[in-house]
Amino acid sequence: MGIATFVILLFSIIYYFSNLTKTYEDALWATFTRVLDPCAAAEDEGLKHRVISGIMILIGLVIIAILIGAIVTFMDAKVDELRRGRSTVVEHNHTIILGWSPSIFDIIKELIIANESQRNPSIVILADKEREEMQDIIKDKVINYKNTRIICRNGDPMLINHINKLSPNKARSIIMLAPQTINPDVRVIKSILAIRNNPQRTKVNFHIVAEISERSNLDVALIAGGDEVTFVHADEIIARIMAQSGRQSGVAVILQSLLSFRYDEIYFKHERALIGRTFHDALFAYEKCSVIGLMLSDGTVKMLPPLDTVINIDDQIIVIAEDDDKIILPANYLACIAKYSSPISSYLINLSAIQLSKTTAAKVERNVICGWNNKTPLLAKELDGYVSHGSELHILTNSTEAKEFVSSHLVNELKHQKLYFHSGHMTRRCDLERLNLSTFDYVIVVPSEDGREKDLTEEADAECLICLLYIQDIIDKSNGQKTFNTVTEMYNIRNRDLADMAHADDYIIAPSLVSKYITQLSENKNIKKVYDALFTSEGPEILLCLASIFVPLHTPVSYYEVIQSTIKFRCVAIGYRLMKYVRDQTKLYGIVINPNKQEQIVFTDNDKIIVFANETVVSSNLRAFEEAIGVDRGKFIR
Repeated sequence: MGIATFVILLFSIIYYFSNLTKTYEDALWATFTRVLDPCAAAEDEGLKHRVISGIMILIGLVIIAILIGAIVTFMDAKVDELRRGRSTVVEHNHTIILGWSPSIFDIIKELIIANESQRNPSIVILADKEREEMQDIIKDKVINYKNTRIICRNGDPMLINHINKLSPNKARSIIMLAPQTINPDVRVIKSILAIRNNPQRTKVNFHIVAEISERSNLDVALIAGGDEVTFVHADEIIARIMAQSGRQSGVAVILQSLLSFRYDEIYFKHERALIGRTFHDALFAYEKCSVIGLMLSDGTVKMLPPLDTVINIDDQIIVIAEDDDKIILPANYLACIAKYSSPISSYLINLSAIQLSKTTAAKVERNVICGWNNKTPLLAKELDGYVSHGSELHILTNSTEAKEFVSSHLVNELKHQKLYFHSGHMTRRCDLERLNLSTFDYVIVVPSEDGREKDLTEEADAECLICLLYIQDIIDKSNGQKTFNTVTEMYNIRNRDLADMAHADDYIIAPSLVSKYITQLSENKNIKKVYDALFTSEGPEILLCLASIFVPLHTPVSYYEVIQSTIKFRCVAIGYRLMKYVRDQTKLYGIVINPNKQEQIVFTDNDKIIVFANETVVSSNLRAFEEAIGVDRGKFIR
């Protein structure tokens, strides 16, 4: 541009002093028009005039060619930048995903469902992949984006200038995935430092959810993340859920449905109309929501607080609901409270709780884990919190590494269980028969760690399925009945139907479940407090109890009445299970969470009521009373 300006000024002066124009302004305009348009010299007369115009026209052609070349080069660079995904994202209230792993597709699917009630939602992904490659893979894995826009950018999540292109200061939340590299936690921690120490950051706190692979790195990660980062140790989450799921058929399905935005999930709500009322009143206030706890003004979460707990002005109600916009008090909520929330005698509550107390009481058990992976030691420790002293835990594996770890570490870390190591493989029938499976309470099948690390997930899942088939065949040929629950962990959700055919009581698709959990945390960080309580032996337990304990069978009862009855047992109903659909995946295996309280239900002999039961239900005095009157645990839970 500088050269073009100089040429125009130079020739305008020549034009003027050659007496070809009357004023300098006319000379400047004549020069400018001839540089841009050769036709402007068509009416020039005289040799001198035409020579000067011709020179200007030739120079103009060169200038225009250079200008066009510069524009084309600039546009090519911008197009290439867009194609490679390196341009700046202009978004707000969006979700950022840093990194790339197989779990990203489940996270995207869950976010799409969560965003359905949002206006112009978007997901921005930054990974060390080409933009077009990411877009093609996502289109192949995620069929319907609904109202969500997915924006992919190429870059390094550890570099501040790459992160800045995602508008992190305006993001609703940031999800950091553990990369599939050696020592992935180092990269996650460095990315956290890049975000939190960004010179361009505002004073608004970030809401970051980060995946950690090794429990030993959590302390330093907490230092790096401060109060802006919620960390997820995937192996620990899976171990906790498996420890609960193995104990009762259906618990895994319940937890997975609560974690998914596809079904009813957990929300927090400030409900001004219930301020000053009790938790007991709140249980009957909503028609289409199930109240399960309170979050106090100081952020403390109370799951199943005492019924007479008063709801204060800054407290939030914790509910299970279809969506946040469905948490609405019906017009007749006061009438419902008056009808069903009548005071209950504490004597009646204590007497009823005696019948249920043994369902949550720890007892001596014999359990077996078939297989070995990184989660097995965590699983063994979680099981230790549910059993009584003198229980046994058997491990079947041919891993020499597992044998060394069990003998040198795990045996000293368990307080209530005695460890027994069996050398063998879960795909060998003879090794399974030697275990004498009928003597166990719970059988837990885990896939090998090699399957995940070496990208052999299908082979690892196949081994679990073979084990389940052998177990079922051993039971069938012994002419006996299955006396234990089986739960299996799997890697690939596509093998879910095969697990049903192999007669697993419960199965956990580990990557999918962790993705759901991460997505829930990204939408509301307080949800972690709820699941920290639900996923541990110290918190409230999910129980599937025979409906006959609470309500009459073969008679229509409203769900209001179900809740009213469960309160007498110091627990709260959150749903039910119709056993005629126990093998029907389309009906969620007969499980209904958060039904409409007006709904009339007819329960039959084996149907279950799903309840939250607090640990305080169990006491040594109640257990002693049970033993005195001969209460049988099998009468209440099967």
